[in-house]
Amino acid sequence: MGNTVGYVLISYDINKSHTQVKTELESLGYSDNFKYKNGVHRYYLPNTTLWHSRKSSTQAMNDLKTVCKKLNVVLDKGIAVIADEFVGA
Repeated sequence: MGNTVGYVLISYDINKSHTQVKTELESLGYSDNFKYKNGVHRYYLPNTTLWHSRKSSTQAMNDLKTVCKKLNVVLDKGIAVIADEFVGA
C-alpha cells in the first residue's frame, strides 16, 4: 500500500466517459498541467494522466475507482505513483 503523501501522478485507461471522469477528478483537486519551477510555461499531461499535490498513491487509486464506479465506467487499467519531480517538454 502506498501511504506516503505527496505529489502523486495517476494514469488510466477507461472504456467511456473520459471527459466526465477527468472533470470529477479535477473537482477532487487533480490537475492535468503544471508549471516547472514556477515558470511561465505550462506543461499539459497526456489525456488520461493527472497529478495531485497532497495524496498517497493508494488515495489516488481509490479516488479513481470511486469516480469510475459513480459514473458506471470500466477502469481497464490504472497506475498511481509518487512523483517527486516534474519536467516537461
